[in-house]
Amino acid sequence: MAAVAGVLQLIAIHRKVAAPLCLAQFVVLLCGTVAEAETIRVTLKNGDTINAVLLPEESSETLKVLIHPQLGRLEVSRDAIQSERKPPAWKSSISAGVIGNNKDGENDITATFAATSTYKKDRDKISLKGGYNYNTTRDGNEPFEVQTDKGSATVRYDRSLSRGLSLVTFADYHYNATNESSINTVKGAIGFGVPLINSPSTQLTLSLGPSFQWGNGGSECDSDAACGRTYPGASFTTELAWTPNPSFRINLNNNFSALAASELKPTNSFDATIKYFPSITSGLFTSLQFLSIYNSIAEPEIDNTINGQVGLEF
Repeated sequence: MAAVAGVLQLIAIHRKVAAPLCLAQFVVLLCGTVAEAETIRVTLKNGDTINAVLLPEESSETLKVLIHPQLGRLEVSRDAIQSERKPPAWKSSISAGVIGNNKDGENDITATFAATSTYKKDRDKISLKGGYNYNTTRDGNEPFEVQTDKGSATVRYDRSLSRGLSLVTFADYHYNATNESSINTVKGAIGFGVPLINSPSTQLTLSLGPSFQWGNGGSECDSDAACGRTYPGASFTTELAWTPNPSFRINLNNNFSALAASELKPTNSFDATIKYFPSITSGLFTSLQFLSIYNSIAEPEIDNTINGQVGLEF
């Protein structure tokens, strides 16, 4: 009977985490196909631009070989190409959204905020991001009641050790005031990353290493054996950044951890963000974010969030 119960438990866990994992794998495969024939933009010194597929195996330090959809094969001397501007080390963005609704005496207010900042120079990359989501409702003249009060913050550091290997460490903090157990959750990991794809439009990195997780807070924390304790484990992370064209940017991040408690305790977080830039020179964008968290040592175990925002990148 214990073996049967264990199998049933694994099936239930699989159903809860399979959808985000399958979505991440599908996009990874799609992006891998796109990366094989990558279209680049070349700006000439006379001001003309060429959008074509680069043939790196035939190009050299003095010549770029391109395949243009109308002009065919092109050989462009690097002396005729305008030198690319060195991108700034820091790139940041802020975004927010507010929704208010009044229907049949029922009031509903939702406010969201998000911020990201990335430092990239030489072999070092630091990524910072955070967000907050708040929702309150009122029925008639009753006082407002908080339905959603949660936020998150992430710090990640990547250090390139060689062309195909990097050192990765990160820390995640999640806060959910409506949780009955583990209002505050802290997760950290350190390990090695492998950049499977590293092109101007697509970056895909897989990382694996030991991790830990701690959770505390909530009305049921005292009666929850897992609440208030720190558990060691192992973490597997997939991070994808894809820019199919200058107006669209897609970022996916999936982290799966297995915690060594009295029995194996899995956790999974999946974050997908799509940004659309109406004008690639202004920095203004609209974004849609989906965040799904499965935490087997929290109550409730599943927490999903969808946000639509307007923001500025600088």
